[in-house]
Amino acid sequence: MYINGINLPNFVVSESGESYQSNKSPNRWVEVLVDCPGNSGLFTYRLPLHLEIKAGDILSVPFGAQQLGAIAIRLLSEPNIDLPPEKIREVEDIVSKGFFKSTYWELLNRVAAYYYTPLIQVIRVALPPGLLGRSQRRIRLLRTAQDSETKTQKDKLSSTQLLSSSPFISPTAQQILGLLQAQSAGDYSFAYLQQKVKSAYRGVRELLRLGLVESYLEPPRTTRPKLQKAVTLIGTIDRDLTIRQREILEVLRRLGGEVWQKELLQICNTSSSILKTMAEKGYIVIDEREVLRSEQSSTLAQDEPKSLNVAQTNALASIQALDGFAQVLLHGITGSGKTEVYLQAIAPLLKVGKSALVLVPEIGLTPQLTDRFRARFGNKVSVYHSALSEGERYDTWRQMLTGEPQVVIGTRSAIFAPLPNLGLIVLDEEHDSSFKQDSPIPTYHARTVAQWRAELENCPLVLGSATPSLESWVSVKRQGSRGAEGQGSRGA
Repeated sequence: MYINGINLPNFVVSESGESYQSNKSPNRWVEVLVDCPGNSGLFTYRLPLHLEIKAGDILSVPFGAQQLGAIAIRLLSEPNIDLPPEKIREVEDIVSKGFFKSTYWELLNRVAAYYYTPLIQVIRVALPPGLLGRSQRRIRLLRTAQDSETKTQKDKLSSTQLLSSSPFISPTAQQILGLLQAQSAGDYSFAYLQQKVKSAYRGVRELLRLGLVESYLEPPRTTRPKLQKAVTLIGTIDRDLTIRQREILEVLRRLGGEVWQKELLQICNTSSSILKTMAEKGYIVIDEREVLRSEQSSTLAQDEPKSLNVAQTNALASIQALDGFAQVLLHGITGSGKTEVYLQAIAPLLKVGKSALVLVPEIGLTPQLTDRFRARFGNKVSVYHSALSEGERYDTWRQMLTGEPQVVIGTRSAIFAPLPNLGLIVLDEEHDSSFKQDSPIPTYHARTVAQWRAELENCPLVLGSATPSLESWVSVKRQGSRGAEGQGSRGA
């Protein structure tokens, strides 16, 4: 239900550890921010007993005639709206758990307030595609009342055509019926019918009343993990197996007792029915496992840290001497070795369980930089930008949430990457205008957001450039004249 007078930018999300156990309170409620244009307030929903929801979870909720994505903001022991509890609608499901933490939520609120953007628009930029899905109303053709189970297809077609030309059906309804009949599945979205037929809602209402069509809600098409079947060896005695099955078992042993089903079928030139029989006999287990979709790169030789010159050594020492938030301008011409300084500044952070975020201005610059980082840090390096597929962005995003020490390289939108233990943020080529988003909203500057995030995460921000922006240069000069009491910016 809508609550008036809410100023969202002032909200602070509850700590993620807070949840309600079903054995403590049979009636639970949650305030959510719903992804619906024109609605910027909070709505209250009842929590089903089988769901354990925490603040920051992404939910699917009923909203009018739709199912929409929503963010859990605050858990309540009692509803704070003037409605009977039984009239408050229930949360449908949890789409994704534990995304927002307090500092991250504060960052999103600050971006929304500073750039005069609805909070939900900022959240859409922060989340990977598909998590805040929206359901749609669809219209499906039904059998007509004249049809029966025993009539032929020809008879069915004739009766439907008769109905569509009947004077008792309005021209609008006949037009909609014709569109549905022309489609093999007889199924269109209501939005599509509205585009094709004037006053479609009247025709649909008429067809619903006559029992010729049905209206249903298609759930949001959210991105899901990719699953693939794996085969695991569990039995060794092969007395009741055929010769062919024994051969497959031997191949599985040589492969280490575990392999993807697709790969095993290709190696053994066999069928899935034979594997199913072996599973029924108890020799193997076939189960579905998640396969991470990630940006692919060639295998690189391991790279060792390079010897630093005097300027690089001084710059690295300045960065490593920082404790907490500070802005550092790393000024060096192209080829002067700024990337090596980044690498050696990040290495000790990974060893103590912290992560690093490296931003570049353009997608075209990521492969070269990514290769350097992967040669040094291997599979701890991920790429995150808009050129990845939805599945790749979704899986990379979830890998960040694990809290494992890692390095994420991306373009401006990667400033919202949900790394829980940030130890360093780097903006390479910080002067580049591509860090400024012109459209769509929010029209933010990644350098500004990076400064806020570094401050909230209490970690250093390194701005690297051969031609620093005027803003960064003035900030460093001003800091130099004011000493340690300035803004925390330093030249390196």
